[in-house]
Amino acid sequence: MTDRTTAQRRRRRRVIRAAAPVAGLLVAGLLVWQGSYAAFSATTADNTNAWSSGSLVLTNNGGGAAYAATTTATFNEVNLKPGSTGFKCLTVKSAGTSAGSLRFYRTALADSAPSLGAQIQVTIDAAPVASDVLVGCAGFPAVGLTNVTTGTALTALQTTFAAATGPVAVASGTVLTAYRIAWTFVSTGTTAGDNALQSKTVTAGFTWEIQ
Repeated sequence: MTDRTTAQRRRRRRVIRAAAPVAGLLVAGLLVWQGSYAAFSATTADNTNAWSSGSLVLTNNGGGAAYAATTTATFNEVNLKPGSTGFKCLTVKSAGTSAGSLRFYRTALADSAPSLGAQIQVTIDAAPVASDVLVGCAGFPAVGLTNVTTGTALTALQTTFAAATGPVAVASGTVLTAYRIAWTFVSTGTTAGDNALQSKTVTAGFTWEIQ
């Protein structure tokens, strides 16, 4: 091997050794650039979402001026005989934030034996009103009525919300619905049957529910 060849090889090694750090820096720079690029990101958010429940609030005035969740003895009819009849009104107030379906049904029943409740038949109509309708039914509408039941014995009235007839659609906010309850003491059809009902009493609870 000539001295010239040996010198050329030495020069190439020196060039390679000098270039290696530069190449390393270039590779490191590329890695840093690519690492920085991979860390780019963007987000968008929709925060503070909430779900709140509404409310259903129901009271009645019992035919009087004051509303309450429970009222008593709108009817207190005495000295009846077959053929006696009458009617009374009360107003139900819905004051919830949700709309609903308002229904009437019978709850508690304490009847005599023989059954006076089977002979007391009721016809119930409902109507939306702008102001309170009291026990005497003054202001009860003549039109736009919803018939809840017609000629139904107290003992035969529906006893659950699901089975109740004549639902009334009620909007949200304060809504008044007046109910007129007309009753008739119907004969059993025989003198003996009617006489057996002397001095008898039946009591019933009426419930309005909105869902």
